[in-house]
Amino acid sequence: MSSHFVSPTRRAPNRSQTVDAYVDYEATADDISRDTDFTSSQDGLRGVRRAVNVQSRRPTRLPHELDALSNWTPLADGERVDEEEVGDVGSKRKRYDSSDEPMKTWRPLAQLFLEELVRRDGLGDFGKACGSCGRAEDARHQLMPLHVLQEWTGAFWSQVSLASLGYVFQLGHGGLPCPRPAPAARSMVVMDFPTIHDVKYRYCACDLSDRMNNLQQLLRTGWYPASTVDPATCATLKTLESFRLLNVVGDLTVHDFVRVMEQCTDASGLEELPDRRKGFGRMSRQFAFVQRMKRAGRAHDAGGLESTTRGECAEGINLPEGWEDVGPEFQFLYILIIAMDANFRLRNRLRANAHEDPPLGSGWGHIVEESCYKKHLRNYVAEKDISTCIAFAALAQKDTRLSTGLRASGMGGKGERYANMDYIVLAALMGVALLYVAIAYDIVCQYRINFEARMAKLPNDMQLDLKRTKVLYGLPVWHATAHERNCQSQNSLTYQPGVGRTDGEGTERVWSVFNGLATATKEMNRGAREDGIEDKVRPCHASWSIAIDERDRQVAAFDEVDRTLDQSLRKEWQGMVDAWTEDKTKPNPYQLDDGEKREASIRQALAQEELDEAVSSKSTLHKASVTSMLVMGLQLEDHQDRIRRESKGRALLAGDLSERVTTLRRSFHVKLKQFRRLQDVYTPGAVEELRAAEERRDSELPPPQAEDI
Repeated sequence: MSSHFVSPTRRAPNRSQTVDAYVDYEATADDISRDTDFTSSQDGLRGVRRAVNVQSRRPTRLPHELDALSNWTPLADGERVDEEEVGDVGSKRKRYDSSDEPMKTWRPLAQLFLEELVRRDGLGDFGKACGSCGRAEDARHQLMPLHVLQEWTGAFWSQVSLASLGYVFQLGHGGLPCPRPAPAARSMVVMDFPTIHDVKYRYCACDLSDRMNNLQQLLRTGWYPASTVDPATCATLKTLESFRLLNVVGDLTVHDFVRVMEQCTDASGLEELPDRRKGFGRMSRQFAFVQRMKRAGRAHDAGGLESTTRGECAEGINLPEGWEDVGPEFQFLYILIIAMDANFRLRNRLRANAHEDPPLGSGWGHIVEESCYKKHLRNYVAEKDISTCIAFAALAQKDTRLSTGLRASGMGGKGERYANMDYIVLAALMGVALLYVAIAYDIVCQYRINFEARMAKLPNDMQLDLKRTKVLYGLPVWHATAHERNCQSQNSLTYQPGVGRTDGEGTERVWSVFNGLATATKEMNRGAREDGIEDKVRPCHASWSIAIDERDRQVAAFDEVDRTLDQSLRKEWQGMVDAWTEDKTKPNPYQLDDGEKREASIRQALAQEELDEAVSSKSTLHKASVTSMLVMGLQLEDHQDRIRRESKGRALLAGDLSERVTTLRRSFHVKLKQFRRLQDVYTPGAVEELRAAEERRDSELPPPQAEDI
């Protein structure tokens, strides 16, 4: 069997020295001992014949040369050999960065990958032609090697790849012929979701190859290489985009994604497929990083990726011109509200066999740069906390949580130690000009103590100018209920000026998204873990829509209450609030007196008034007092809240839930009848309004449910 080809040399031959050659192969593919090569000279007058693929005779080796441990004999009991006397068993394997540290060889080429992906978003090679037509034709040829044919074996249909039929895909020309292709055809595993393909391909060696290297030829074909030196695996950009979306939204791991592709390629499991999990994990990590850099605009910076500064790839803040000169009544529009919290589920183990693999673009995004962060923490091995408010657990547990064998005990959002949080929050504020900063933290009553003194120990470029920037502190609304009442009234975010109805629990919503990564990232090395978390960060656009709707509801509710107040009383209350806002030593209008007027004390005072009226022989309208009516009304509202909670709850059987809600509604209506009778006595105007509303209601519509009355 003969084959005609251009002389296979590693270096592209000179254009004037093309040599024709023929190789006579043995009929049996496995027998390569007698293949013969016939080569003719350029003038055709001479021929050279030589043997190729000749198997060399293996030299005879002695048994001890085949087995380095052949002369070993066991030691007797109690016998000991010093470690210095033990020699090495064989020499160490030679290491190559391209195979042992592929990420190390990729990092210097990150700029090239970024530019190529941006180039694909433009017209690419079709800037002078019809872009849509050219790219459609190009895409058709690029998909050619990834087609699978069906062959009838006589009993069933069998899949046949184009590579097995001799098809060789040409790089550099979108699959079209190259006038001067590279002589050697290579093999490649291409992962194109949902299947894995074996492909034969050639690099371009014509004039076009002077303008693009082998990596660029792969990337311009839409194939992302797993390594930068002689890659044997690629994934299509479409596949990497699909995985990134599934990973960020659905927490799908590399292992599961590749397993799905293997099942789609060969559901029977009879075909032995190469394990490409490590390679695909590396490609997906690089691709996600390049996508983040592309969306941050780093491809269009003349300084390239290396000129990226800390935090430059995180979301920025757009403010109108002259915002710093607005009057005091509008300064609240430019308050930066920071929610601080820690997630103790995002732990990371220390591994003895872990190799150094730093994050891609460390410190460029949302996670602080590690070397400076650790240098800062060395000065704070242990901290003594000042605790005056003991009604919460975060401060007490921050140093007692299980942390043995962990590189990271959690993820801080903007550990619960002051040193950690000081660095993280001030790193987030670097380079931001502000008038006000509002910090929401579940232990802010302790954190605010000595904050200025702790900040003075940090680098100058991380310190806030407190003469220009005013810092407000507040407890998140939900966490505030765990604090003492005096602490709540003094520090609750609800009472801080300019923050509106912000609850300060934003990081809790972020953690609900990140918790799905906890299991997958616990065993990762540092670089892969931080890159995975960085890629998960995304803005919460839904919160903005909800905030607009809630703002309208809050304004309407406030106006309704405000209209019922006497103007003199309103002026008095406003004065108390303004005085306390300016000077915290003034009486706090949100803090009740020492004899806190609870419901029981108010009920007791009303009962005493009714007793005094009875003693003075004043007549009563009903045997049930006004106090009884008020208490019954409050109980009915609590009953309605319980019905709402039950109706939104879950039960093992739908019938159980429906029965419970029906029982509660029936009980409510029984109590409501008693309450209506008291209303008829004490608030007849309300009864008249209820009757008028019932007359206006459409009789064909069903009556409102108990919880909606």
